[in-house]
Amino acid sequence: MTYKEFIELLEELQLDLDSAAEALDLEISDIEAWEEEEEIPKSAEKWIKKEKVEFATLNNTNEDNDFEDEEKDLDNDDDDDDLDLESEIDEEEK
Repeated sequence: MTYKEFIELLEELQLDLDSAAEALDLEISDIEAWEEEEEIPKSAEKWIKKEKVEFATLNNTNEDNDFEDEEKDLDNDDDDDDLDLESEIDEEEK
């Protein structure tokens, strides 16, 4: 993985060099020095890939929960509408 790819992944994961430096127990200047290298260290590549998987898992989990909540809300709304219609019919008959 190149330095540019590493930086792009950081941005995608909404992380910065400070976060990466802290997680990798390095100085920011050490990470910036990778720009001159052909590849970043394997430990950094492993860390960023792990972060990407965790980020994707968190996002997918939230989307699924939101979808289920929306589905429940829709079910509840339908029930409420039916009750309202029955009340209106009862009132009209009186």
